[in-house]
Amino acid sequence: MDLPLLIQVASCRRDRAARELSLLLESRGFQHRVAQGLDGCWEVLVEETEAAHAVAEIEAYRRENEAWTSRLAPHPQRPGAWLGSAWYGLLLMGFFAFQTDPNGAWRAGISDAGAILGGEWWLAVTALFLHADILHLCGNLVFGAVFGFLVAPEIGSGPAWLAILVAGGLGNGVNAYLHAGIQGQEHRSLGASTGVFAAVGIMSAIEWMRRRDAGDSGWRRLAPPVFGLVLLGLYGMGGERTDIGAHVFGFGTGALVGVLIAPVRTRLVGRVSNLAGWIAGVIVFLCSWLAWG
Repeated sequence: MDLPLLIQVASCRRDRAARELSLLLESRGFQHRVAQGLDGCWEVLVEETEAAHAVAEIEAYRRENEAWTSRLAPHPQRPGAWLGSAWYGLLLMGFFAFQTDPNGAWRAGISDAGAILGGEWWLAVTALFLHADILHLCGNLVFGAVFGFLVAPEIGSGPAWLAILVAGGLGNGVNAYLHAGIQGQEHRSLGASTGVFAAVGIMSAIEWMRRRDAGDSGWRRLAPPVFGLVLLGLYGMGGERTDIGAHVFGFGTGALVGVLIAPVRTRLVGRVSNLAGWIAGVIVFLCSWLAWG
């Protein structure tokens, strides 16, 4: 019996790319196989009678992917994204060193729901920089620096950290209102995790808006917020002392801030970006002075 003649319809440098085309052809019902050639490239082979049709399918698939990629606005180059994360780390460690004060003066900066609703709004911000112990600090230090670094290329380092600070403070404020204003309960909290999840919300919302503006639809557009919600569920809902409300509202206010920033994200460069960073610093200084001055 004569064996069918196989024709090469694609050559890929990487095994992964060849497997991707193999899945495409399999979904279209082509009889094919993948083999590594003498030059080290991976060859996709199809029966001679179906070769022309297979090539057309592969070209159409590649054109579709290229069109989708070109519709997405490229990530702008934002130098110094690491600098904001470095300042974040220094601030958290500096505040933690302040917490070694034997007089316990640092406790005046804890988020107290009753006090916040009574007018001490700055506690919603100062609480972001205080931590219960070294493990609490280290977790928020690492995750906060990483997610802040991921947000910075989208909108600039200064705007990113200003947005995280504002969204984190708003998250603590909403959480305080829920406990004291609606439920009439006492509630105290501290930790940068509200800001960390605010960063996740900002990142999810901006990427969702970016894909929406590109005309994308379906799962590609929904992937960023779904990923953000998965992170919230995995890391924000467990633990004996976890303040779930702070995490949820941090994510929610972050998403809202991200939606508001997304339309102007390409203009947050240069002096505007630097100014946003200075404003964030002034807010931290002002709230600290109001709490401990």
